[in-house]
Amino acid sequence: MKKRIGISIWQFQHKFGDKEALRIAKQIGADSVDFSLEGSECDYRNPDSLYAKGEDAIRAYYSELREYAEEIGLVIGQTHGKLPGFRNIPAEDEALIENTRLDCIATASLGAKVMVVHNATSIYLGPNPDPELMQELSLKMFKGMLPFAKQNGIKIATETFGDAVRFSAVDFFGDINEFEKAYKAVKEIPELKDYITICVDTGHSNKAMRYDNPTPADVIRRLGGEVTCLHLNDNDTLTDQHKMPLSGCIDWDDVMNALDEIGYDGIYNMELNLRHFGEEIFVDYAEFAIKVMRNILDKKENK
Repeated sequence: MKKRIGISIWQFQHKFGDKEALRIAKQIGADSVDFSLEGSECDYRNPDSLYAKGEDAIRAYYSELREYAEEIGLVIGQTHGKLPGFRNIPAEDEALIENTRLDCIATASLGAKVMVVHNATSIYLGPNPDPELMQELSLKMFKGMLPFAKQNGIKIATETFGDAVRFSAVDFFGDINEFEKAYKAVKEIPELKDYITICVDTGHSNKAMRYDNPTPADVIRRLGGEVTCLHLNDNDTLTDQHKMPLSGCIDWDDVMNALDEIGYDGIYNMELNLRHFGEEIFVDYAEFAIKVMRNILDKKENK
């Protein structure tokens, strides 16, 4: 079966709007998209936002987009929820849970099966956060989020992290040991264990290597069948460049071999900085990245 290629379209959404972003993704050859639920339009605290209009408005808007995607033959394979995880600020953490509840409704209305989120992070909690606090925040966050995933028949994917750029240190959950510990703690909750999964961000994992963490391919091998969605991107290990595969230093043959070894059968979704070479050609860049990924997959299949 032909492997499906996806692309994250948040930059298209911001520039062209949601519906046009879907049309462009289909036009440039994507089979699937990662649809962004970030931004003020998806924050119930903004009185002018869609989320402030309530559940019925959310379902109506995103169901219409789902129908359009189906009409043009495009899969909305995954969504991306809010970027900040729990920050140990009660008002902000409570707002995140409520926005995530609405994100789950939006994700289900779009027909996506999984929503990617970020965990608590050293970016907000500091370079040497208390390990017990971080693990407690993670567990509390997912306990708050996952019942809404269950209600809506979707899964929430926790994303692999890299370094905490501000501090020249590995992000707390960029440490694969802490990441796995947090994930396993959630999987031990019987009523929630079927609603959490893992998204491997190859660029994040590549940066975490500087702090004695495994390569992106070995992260995939270590996490195994728990990996059900991807943010494929490349970098130089130093900055979160989100470049297309083969334009950084990741060993993509090894990544693809690792995905085969774990029996990955999901979408090969790329999360790129489409403006890396300038906004004037960012649609062209996305189209070329899809061609590059198709070539990588075709060559692997034909070996």
